[in-house]
This record gives sequence, C-alpha cells and structure tokens, in this order.
Amino acid sequence: MRLFFFTVFIGLNVFSQKIYLGDITGYQNSSLDTLKQEFHVYLDDRILTIDLFNFEKRSRPIALDKGLSQEFPYFVLPEIWVQNEVHFLYPSGGLVYRIENDTIKRIDHSFDHNMQYGTSVFEHEGTIFKYGGYGFWSDRDFFTYYDKTLMEWEVYHPIKSEIIPKGRYGHYYIKDHDKFLVFGGTRTDPDNRRKKIDYNEAWSFDFKNKEWLFLGTHDKITEPFMRVPYQNKLLMLKTNGMTVIDIDSNTRTVYEHSPISAQITENHKVIYHNAKFYLLITNTTGSYLNIINEAEFFGETIEQVNFYKNRGYWLKRGGIFFLVMLIIILIFWLIKKNFVNRNKIKLLDNGLRYHLKFTEFDQESMAIIRLLLSEKEISSSKILQIVEKPQYSPAHNERIKVQKIKDINIKIGALLRSKEDMITSFKSSQDRRIRLYKIHKENFDVKGIQKLIKT
Repeated sequence: MRLFFFTVFIGLNVFSQKIYLGDITGYQNSSLDTLKQEFHVYLDDRILTIDLFNFEKRSRPIALDKGLSQEFPYFVLPEIWVQNEVHFLYPSGGLVYRIENDTIKRIDHSFDHNMQYGTSVFEHEGTIFKYGGYGFWSDRDFFTYYDKTLMEWEVYHPIKSEIIPKGRYGHYYIKDHDKFLVFGGTRTDPDNRRKKIDYNEAWSFDFKNKEWLFLGTHDKITEPFMRVPYQNKLLMLKTNGMTVIDIDSNTRTVYEHSPISAQITENHKVIYHNAKFYLLITNTTGSYLNIINEAEFFGETIEQVNFYKNRGYWLKRGGIFFLVMLIIILIFWLIKKNFVNRNKIKLLDNGLRYHLKFTEFDQESMAIIRLLLSEKEISSSKILQIVEKPQYSPAHNERIKVQKIKDINIKIGALLRSKEDMITSFKSSQDRRIRLYKIHKENFDVKGIQKLIKT
C-alpha cells in the first residue's frame, strides 16, 4: 500500500523536490533503494537515509567487520543493488562486500586477482555480472558472474557466437532487459602490450540466445565526468553539456545544460529512476537532495545524429551518393543537350525555327526538306516529283526544281546568317547521268526530324 501511494504521489507531482540535508561532510557515495523508496547517502562513518515517502531523515552509524582495514573507503567502490541489498565490489576484481546489520562485511571466498580494472558491473536476473576489464597487460573479452552459492566468481558460458568482440576496459555499457550493449573504451595493443588504443566498436549481447552481434563503429567518445544509466540509454554529463547515447535507435543526442544540471559536479552521484533524477547539490547554505523531472533536467537540444555506422549505414549513404551523382549527371546531360539543341534548326509544320527566329516555307519546300532529311542521299527525280507540273515541259520542270532548291538555300542561309548552301548536289558515283542531293543533317534537331518525317 505504501508503495502504491508513493507511486501515485510521484506520478502526480510534476514539480521538483528539494530536501535540505544539512552538513554531509565526508561524502563517499549514494544509492537509491527503489523497493523501500529510500535514498542513502554514505558518509565516512554513517549512513544518512531519506524516506522518499515523507522526506524524513535518519542517520545511523556504520561499522567495519573484523579484519577489514579501517582506512579503506568502501563506499567509494562500485556499488550495485541485487535483491534489495547493496553490494560493493573491489575495483580490481574478486572481493565482494555487503552491508549487514549496519556493518560492512566481506561475503566472498574469492581473492583480489587484479585482472578486472575498468570492468563493467551490472545485475541480470538477480545475479551480479562483470564484463571486460584489464590486468597484467591483457584485456578480458568474457563475462563473469558472482555465484551466491559458492560465493566465488565463475565464467559465464557457453557463448554461441562464432565472432566475439575483442577485450576492453574503461568502456561504456547499457543493460536493457536481456540485452547488454557495450561500446567505446580502451584495449591493449597486441603488438605492443604497453600501448593502449581506443576501441570504437559497438556490440550487443543477447542473454536469451547467448550471442554477440556487431552493431558498427562510432566516433571517439570524449570522457564525461559522470555516467548515468537513463531509461535504456546512457547519459553522459560533461562540463559543456550532456550527451545521451541510445543504441536501440542508434542516436547520439547532445543537450545544453539546464540551470539545475549545470550545478552538478563529479563529487556527487546522479541517479535516474521512474522519470526522475536524484542528485545532491552542495552550496554555501548546505547540501540538498534534488528530485528533478526529466523536462527540468535537460536543456535545449543541440543536435541528434547517428551514433554508430555499419555496412547498412554506408550502403545507404552510398546509395544516396549514387542517386545524387546520377541526378547531377542527368542535369548536366539535359543542360548539354539543351545547349547543343539550341544551336540546331527545328522543324515545324510550316517552316523552320532557329533560336528565336522563324522562317516560313511553302508546303513543297517543306516536303523537299523532309525528303532530304529522311535519307542520306536523294535522287533528282524524287525531288522533281514534288515540284513538277504536268502542263510544263521536262526542261521547264527541271528549272522549277533548281529554283526551288536555290530558294530553300537562300532562306535557310538568311535564317542561319550563313553563305553556305544547306542543300548540295553531286553526280552519282555509280551512274554519272544521275544527280543526287543531300542536306547537312547535323544542323537539324534530330528528334524534331524524326517526329516530322513520321507525320
């Protein structure tokens, strides 16, 4: 019932909350108990708990179990909630601690093997998992998990993928239900074990089918001063803004700081849960727990781009590039064609047009022009058939034909402002008695010729 009212209260409350905590010197870490609705602030020697239902505060001392070093800051260790219990993991691997009856106790039978610096720690189905890590000039490329029965770490297997990502450390990750998404980080150069190289590949592991999937490569990530798991994404806080990586939608979104997020420093942890951000902010009047809505937490969107690029991305880009180039080539071809054709003579039904000038021809002249354009060479007799008149003698008809050819050449010459004859004659090489005529087709619009000849 208390959880129900808490959910209703948080859901209806659209305003941020600001809870005064007083002096919290000696801050080490903080965590959110989502089941009990409590926010815990771990100090040097005590735990400050804020009840998120009524905002009451209570403080209790914390002790170290026998054999634990009093100087070691356990609360600074990576912490993870598993089955409503907070655990602290040693950074180099092996050792596991848990708070029991206000006492930090070591609960594992493992050892500090120094092989998992920079590993990722997450929970899957009530079990603590680690992936990757560095130690002794090599990188881990596998998962390990904490076996609660044996109280030791075991290798997670089998992995059914033929290809798996190379080992890495200091990487970024997102745990989303059965998916583990990993990207960025550093790995050891196999040719020089003392040299470190950036690892800019994004991969996804599916715990259901136990298979790795390569997603693509991404640009180098500028290290933020804080990483915050946010929905099924990763929020990276930087001095000059915020970046949200969403692997599922393959986006990288950059935001400006809001007035509240601009106050965050690397000294205090930020936690996201149920559309709210929980963060500590300290100023001259003291320390406050701020519970902020998403809308208030983010500033204006600066840009949104693809995060990783793969074969599909480059094929798409290549397709777009090819299409653009094809359009450009087509445009240039049309421009060239238009430029070439604009210097061609265009045939109309009743005359010829060149540029913006038009010269009208009689039907006999147009018939002769079409005939000459239809073939390479035309005999004198075919032209004579167009102009001859039955009442005239053959000699007179021949003079009419010659004059008609002359008139056509004069009018075309005037249209082109040229002294050269467009229609020329010559004797046949096969029979010198036959005279042939031809027209310079290269000066005419070819499409216009074909269209008019058909008509």
